[in-house]
Amino acid sequence: MRFKNKKVLVYGLGDSGRSAVKLLSKLNARVYFYDDDISYSNFIGYIRRIEEEKFDYCILSPGVSVKNNPYLEIMKNKGTVILSELDLGYLFLKGKIIAVTGTNGKTTTCSLIYKILKDNGYDVRLCGNIGVPISSINNTTKMSITVVEVSSFQLESSRLFRCDVGVILNVMPDHLSRHGTMQEYINCKKKLASFTRKKLVLNLDDEIAKTFNFNKKCLYFSKKTLKKGIFLKNNQIFINKKPVCGVENIKLLGEKNLENVLGAVASLSSFKGVDFNKSISTFLPSAHRLEIVGKQNGVLYVDDSKATNVSSVVNALTAFRDKKILLLLGGRGKDAPYDTIFQYPLKEVVTFGEEGEKISVTANRYHVPTSNFKHFEDAVFYACERGEMGDVVLLSPACSSFDEFSSYGERGEKFKELVLEFLSGKN
Repeated sequence: MRFKNKKVLVYGLGDSGRSAVKLLSKLNARVYFYDDDISYSNFIGYIRRIEEEKFDYCILSPGVSVKNNPYLEIMKNKGTVILSELDLGYLFLKGKIIAVTGTNGKTTTCSLIYKILKDNGYDVRLCGNIGVPISSINNTTKMSITVVEVSSFQLESSRLFRCDVGVILNVMPDHLSRHGTMQEYINCKKKLASFTRKKLVLNLDDEIAKTFNFNKKCLYFSKKTLKKGIFLKNNQIFINKKPVCGVENIKLLGEKNLENVLGAVASLSSFKGVDFNKSISTFLPSAHRLEIVGKQNGVLYVDDSKATNVSSVVNALTAFRDKKILLLLGGRGKDAPYDTIFQYPLKEVVTFGEEGEKISVTANRYHVPTSNFKHFEDAVFYACERGEMGDVVLLSPACSSFDEFSSYGERGEKFKELVLEFLSGKN
């Protein structure tokens, strides 16, 4: 596919969109862009009225919704080829590609795959939804391996992307405000199975993910013992009959993180001479994913700001099933029910933000003690003050951060700042 002298619109100017503009400019395309943020409108190349123009190609950033988007229909009717930024980046990758999707655990799994490959001397890149746009990776060779974290937003508009190994960790309700229905969300995740050329890795413990077998060469992983595949037995991770790592060496909290490790091992199970144990035993959790912030007077403070959906919160609760939990919930909702959370024993739920009152109402139906605050900071300090010996103060919000913060990372950093301020006695 050639872009030289072609008229190309980049739709959406987040990190991925800006990366696409840079790549297309290097390819000597005639690049234009559009974003709903009118602050970009004074930039040279900004298109004010898409409907009045005709483009050869349109590159969609992940943040741009496909569903009921009138601009996309107008461009399609004029013969514009619509591609995702994932498609664009893929066209210029060399070597092997390992792609990972799932509602939860993508970043952890991709980071671990990257670490295992790096530790074992491979030429490896890490990109995608993890924060490095795939279109910014432009120095691969036929010996390279690119690990790509793939979200439902990226898959929604993708058509050209392919991978040698595809990993589907799990599929649970999320982003329904964007996709409309659970079935549409499932369809987006399922696309990665159809994009996989060689080995499709599926989680046999996930009711939806395990059904994505498209008569391909599937490899299953499970926390249960299997005759063939990647599984647990006698507190060891096995590849078929070969033990590769002891569970006691894993430094990640919770059963879902155990599934992430199994998925990573499965993706690399055909790679010869790989030392899994060394990499897994030295792999630490990423920021804002069940990250321990501190412990004082028998109270544990945990930042799980990345838990932006209900299933992620449930995963966090199972990691502390023997503890009394003060749970911080809130932010901007995603049109998902919260009932599942309150099936678990909770000392108190502290809610905040746009969704706080709605969550509190649900919690009260299950007779869970609640306190609701408008602002995040007030909620955190209250939860910290309520902590007693043996408690866990857990930020696992079940919502996006966009009511008060620009990202879950900013929210997590604020939580850590407030907790450390509390522990130092400055509050």
